[in-house]
Amino acid sequence: MNGTETVQSFNTLNYAGLLYTKSNKKTPFLNMISGHRKYTNSVEFITGQFYENEDAEIPAISETASLTAPTASFVTRSQKTNVTQIFMESVAISYAKQSNMGTLSGVNIAGQVANPQNELDFQVARKMETLSRSIEKTFIQGTYNKATSDSTVNKTRGMNEAITTNVISAESGSGASKVNKPLDIWLINDAQQAIYDNQGDISNLYLWTNTVGLNQLNADALKWGMKMGEPYMSSYGVQVYDVILPLGVVHVALGEFIPSGTAFLFNFDVIGPVEQPVPGKGNFFLEELAKQGAGTKYQLFGQIGLDHGPEWMHAKITGLKTTFDKPEAVKDVKVVNASDLKATAPSA
Repeated sequence: MNGTETVQSFNTLNYAGLLYTKSNKKTPFLNMISGHRKYTNSVEFITGQFYENEDAEIPAISETASLTAPTASFVTRSQKTNVTQIFMESVAISYAKQSNMGTLSGVNIAGQVANPQNELDFQVARKMETLSRSIEKTFIQGTYNKATSDSTVNKTRGMNEAITTNVISAESGSGASKVNKPLDIWLINDAQQAIYDNQGDISNLYLWTNTVGLNQLNADALKWGMKMGEPYMSSYGVQVYDVILPLGVVHVALGEFIPSGTAFLFNFDVIGPVEQPVPGKGNFFLEELAKQGAGTKYQLFGQIGLDHGPEWMHAKITGLKTTFDKPEAVKDVKVVNASDLKATAPSA
């Protein structure tokens, strides 16, 4: 086994104490869609079958004309698809390392034991965290490609590429005069209305934004009169969970891997992961590979794709300002009429 890729006793030391990481392990999109999991035995899978009716008209048919049936017409259908793609990691651990978990480095106090106590379990869990983050990024930013040979790559289409109908631009002007608006309630309203106008379901929409967009939305709430905290209470600040718009409520969530200057409106009722299990093994399984000396190598293997549903059920806002404009402090001023002041003035 190649020492540069294998966990050995002196390249991965053992320590006692609680385990922490600065690595980002958040996968909010995967968490939201996990309940809609589907399975396929084909790389290509269906994201929906679509049709369009004829436009509504006001009939103008006389009694005489009604004696002859109108020319027949028919409604056609089309099918949209996506593909699964391979996600794969490897772990290799020497026999010596597996049998040396009791040797501690760092502060070594009597009675302490190594944490973790099993190197394989630790390494596999970390690889699964990496795979989950890779899937999260792919489901947002992935660009579609259908393999045409065994040596080409299948790539699943992510949400950013999938949404083409309901695209709202926050840009105005061009060149030196180009302006990028910050996220606000009316841009969200425009995105929701676009979904509605294109016959999408707006009953359970989520605004999916980054920290800049989330901060800007809360600043926008202050701008339009939302108070910070409540009188005579110890709380202070603003946190917007829902945006109430003329057409309905949009929930607010903080996402990951959102392209710069972009925010989304997702209908999670039509989104789900599509897994392609290996017969007899399942999906994202740990498998020991052939022996190559005094150690063991394993692979993690899985195939998964994104069913984004009808793309016109979602929307995206592009060209947003990428830095946060902090709101200026404001003070409430009560304005009264001069006549009211005279009426309430004490008499001499």
